[in-house]
Amino acid sequence: MPADADVLRRDLVAVCQRLYQRGFIAGTEGNVSALEGPDRLWITPSGHHKGLLQPADLLLIDLQGHVLFGNGCPSSETPMHLALYRCRPDIGAVVHAHPPLATALTVAGYRLEPPLLPEAVVALGEVPTIPYQMPTTWQFANDVGAAMHQAEAALLDGGGYRPAGIAAELARVSAGTLVACAVCLDGVE
Repeated sequence: MPADADVLRRDLVAVCQRLYQRGFIAGTEGNVSALEGPDRLWITPSGHHKGLLQPADLLLIDLQGHVLFGNGCPSSETPMHLALYRCRPDIGAVVHAHPPLATALTVAGYRLEPPLLPEAVVALGEVPTIPYQMPTTWQFANDVGAAMHQAEAALLDGGGYRPAGIAAELARVSAGTLVACAVCLDGVE
């Protein structure tokens, strides 16, 4: 693997570990990916504890989801990652996390439209809420892609949070901004 790939894989693992440490993911839930080039990306494997992930655990896949390097199966949310990269050629990373407060608010029917904090307006812009449906399907993936055509982040009704960013670190930071908005909304009630 080229040195750039090693750095990218270490960065993805660091993002997973931070998400885990902040309680935005637990155990095997959530997934992260980042483009290595125009036709391939690194993605977390299915069924691996993200807080214990190592760079060697990540999988290199093509834009059809075929494993090019590594052992195991890519995330079950691979279709969603691929749909986002197809509809948003400007992004370089995707993070899917489950911040408990943001997830609880969507289950309770709350939305973050319009944004509640100035930081959210700057960092995220509009945060659409995507109606619940069965995850891991291409229909779901395409609906997420369509909703995020011009959005930097989205809430999934009862299913977590998906930021898309230029880099994995930006996507992780936007998760924190979203949770800050959710805390604000929780305090309003």
